[in-house]
Amino acid sequence: MQNIDYNAIEKNTLLFKRLLGKSKLCAVLKNNAYGHGLMHVARHIAELVDYFAVGSVDEAEQLLALKKDVLVLLPQNERNTERAIKSNCTVTVDSFSTLDTVDKVAKNLKTTARVHIKIDSGMSRLGFQYLEIAKLLQLLSGANIEVEGIFSHFYGDTERECDRQLQQFQMCCEAFEKGYTKPLIKHIANTGATLLNSKYHLDMARVGLGLFGYGNENLLPAKSVTADVIAVKNVVAGSVVGYGAKYVCATDTRIAVLNIGYAMGMSRTLIGAKIKIGECFYTVVAICMAMTLVDVGSDNVDVGQTATLLRKDVNISNDQVIIYELLCNLK
Repeated sequence: MQNIDYNAIEKNTLLFKRLLGKSKLCAVLKNNAYGHGLMHVARHIAELVDYFAVGSVDEAEQLLALKKDVLVLLPQNERNTERAIKSNCTVTVDSFSTLDTVDKVAKNLKTTARVHIKIDSGMSRLGFQYLEIAKLLQLLSGANIEVEGIFSHFYGDTERECDRQLQQFQMCCEAFEKGYTKPLIKHIANTGATLLNSKYHLDMARVGLGLFGYGNENLLPAKSVTADVIAVKNVVAGSVVGYGAKYVCATDTRIAVLNIGYAMGMSRTLIGAKIKIGECFYTVVAICMAMTLVDVGSDNVDVGQTATLLRKDVNISNDQVIIYELLCNLK
């Protein structure tokens, strides 16, 4: 069972607002606000942020009622692009193909599309590269498009990595601004870069994970996930626990069964994680579709007790299942 502390999200948002000073704050609420509830989060922080960013037109259209600019981060097909432009959302142009789609739709609608240009500063995922800027400018000159911003995304979390990308991004921005004279909102910082150094803030920073309490010890994790102990088994040394005989008890022990499994986002790669029951931490030894098995040793754990899997003092993420995945999927 999950619980969301929306007051914590507000406090985290205020921390970033103060940190950014004169730079704009864009709240990234893609994928149901990282599992925290899109509209619940948006309503709590709408007065504190300057911009929203989401991954889909469906989410963008929901946010329009809050009277904020909304950037759709991912390129869209023609149908969704038409919906976005009709709704006055800001769309991303990341390639010549996307540019063609946006321009075609805008001309068919006899209107001008609002866009942010995506730059590939080194992540090799989406965006224009430096050598494509001249052609981009040429095509924009005849397009029904108004460029309001230009942005990129960091892949690393050290100053050395971020500086390398920032330099590439700024070089692209300078080349673009030589042929496009209207003011632009430049943004590249994510949560990590926003916290790392103010030189990455530019005109706006896009903060997602930090709103929900991760990235700095001063932030408040907003989501907690618990499960109930539904059974406790006394097992003897040599007993198999769970599928595939992956865990065999070395000694006589007790196994607590929780009513959560991979159907609720408890990935099987979380075997070995430490969860909390009462005041003690115990090791997850097996995960099924709707159950998780925990070795509690000889401790007095009873049916009906609450196990905590995610909270300020409990974080079961690992190299295979990062905190982003837990926030989006664990419930």
